[in-house]
Amino acid sequence: MNKICALIFCLSLLPVCKLHSRTWTSADGQQTFEGKLHSYNKATGNVKVVKGMKQFSFHVDMLSGVDRAWLESHATEENKEGGHDSARVLKELEGQVIGSKLKKGVLSKLDGGKFVDYTMSFAPKYYLVYFSASW
Repeated sequence: MNKICALIFCLSLLPVCKLHSRTWTSADGQQTFEGKLHSYNKATGNVKVVKGMKQFSFHVDMLSGVDRAWLESHATEENKEGGHDSARVLKELEGQVIGSKLKKGVLSKLDGGKFVDYTMSFAPKYYLVYFSASW
């Protein structure tokens, strides 16, 4: 019964997670993919989009005219290149129940076979908490 409840809960979160993604179309209109805007540098034309756990970088010329117009109108200071400063991210994390526990030195990532300190580039809106106990 508990597994069924957990599955229903996880499936109920799927539509919420999808709200932050959008469909991107190539300049020729032949290819599309889902992803969330991570950053956009108007000066260089560099766009970074996150899809799942991967980040893709490409030039704005690879996008359709509709996507370019969307970038111009929706790119805010928080997702423009350089807008992800660690002080702002830490401030956002302090206002979260779980995020406030993620202090410097707590997060690490595997880089070249060893763990190094990692600073988030944005504060997550949702967390998946897994708890296991044996009796």
